[in-house]
Amino acid sequence: MKDKGKKIEHPAESFNKGRLHELFYNNQFLLVLSFAIAVILWIVLAFNDTEHFPKRINNVSINIQLPDEAQKSGLTVYSPTKTDTASVAISGNTLIVNQIKNTDLQVVPVSTSQITAPGVYQVKLMGKNMSALNNFDFNNIYPSEWSIYVDRAAKKSFPIKLPANMDKIDTSGYYSPGPTTDAENVTISGPETEVSKIDHVSIEYSAGNTALTATKTVQAPLILYDSSGNKITPDSYVSMSITQVNVTTQVQPKKNVKVLPTFTNQPAGLKLQGDSAFTVTPSTIQIAGPKDTLAKITEASLEAIDFSQINTTHNSFNQQISQLPSGCTNLSSGTTAQVTLKNMNEYTSKEFTVTNFTKMNVPQGMNASMVTQSLNVDIVGKESDIATLTASNITAAVDFSNIQETGTTNAPVSIKVGGNKTCWAYGTYQASVSLTKS
Repeated sequence: MKDKGKKIEHPAESFNKGRLHELFYNNQFLLVLSFAIAVILWIVLAFNDTEHFPKRINNVSINIQLPDEAQKSGLTVYSPTKTDTASVAISGNTLIVNQIKNTDLQVVPVSTSQITAPGVYQVKLMGKNMSALNNFDFNNIYPSEWSIYVDRAAKKSFPIKLPANMDKIDTSGYYSPGPTTDAENVTISGPETEVSKIDHVSIEYSAGNTALTATKTVQAPLILYDSSGNKITPDSYVSMSITQVNVTTQVQPKKNVKVLPTFTNQPAGLKLQGDSAFTVTPSTIQIAGPKDTLAKITEASLEAIDFSQINTTHNSFNQQISQLPSGCTNLSSGTTAQVTLKNMNEYTSKEFTVTNFTKMNVPQGMNASMVTQSLNVDIVGKESDIATLTASNITAAVDFSNIQETGTTNAPVSIKVGGNKTCWAYGTYQASVSLTKS
């Protein structure tokens, strides 16, 4: 009867154990195994033995200190840059070396005494310990040499010039003030030798084949040119405040509008019926503007003519065209128009002595009195109205708004003609007044 508690060994397991047993009693296998273990141990020990096997540290900054004379002459180091780094190999006490980081070291030139003027100088590099740790040596620097580029720093502002081959405009019904850029200037900095090569700055632009009837905006890179018109490709040491601009060619519709005069102090009973009452030269002007704004404009007004400046012989005025709505432009050659009042032979003038005075804008806490008791006023109007006009219909309104001090002074006077008349006062008037405290 079989023993149920006894483990039965599988034939394959018995075979594997036998093979493993044989390997460990095989001298050739043990020799190979010992050699492999020795190599691994050697590598591990060599990696940690920084006295015999230097440790390489990467990304070590390169610091160039120029001689005092070179600095006084304005020389600046352009290469190496702040982002350029080197690698160093150091050896020494393992505990010390393993604590050293790239920020504890610098790579510096062996000497910079030869750097006296702008140019490129080939110098040897060496390591420099910036930490409080010691007991280690620099073995190698990678790279061992560097081409130091020095020059005087230059900074110059250039206007951005537009090329001649810009888009054409459909001038039959549209206007453009010309292309503009969102920046007028670019500031270029870098080595003096490189910046001095630049004569002007323009843009790279390709005009379309069709004349524009709408505003166009494109982004265009800046291009540098020398004095001969050749393109310059700036090196990495040259920096630009901007490298591209937005170029906008504004296009607006245009139209002709009528020019009309305006008046102040016009008598209430006097109606000026357009062309029958006056002439305007030029009678129309051409304007351009945004489509929606332009659609609402039917006329252009002139600076107001004061009726106090009009009489039977002085009836022609050169007036400024009033400011157009925002975004609109007067395309005509002039900014003024001449207004001539017609039918002045129907008018006459007569002098009246006015004794009716009213006071306006008397300062609070003051008493105002008239020193002038009468004014001789020249009244212009149609003969029929002048014939029936009397001095009692005329009032002199004295304005005290600009008088604040007590005493006697002159105040401006405006003349009012009562009734629905076509009459007005010609000229400007003043009256002597007195102001006292209440």
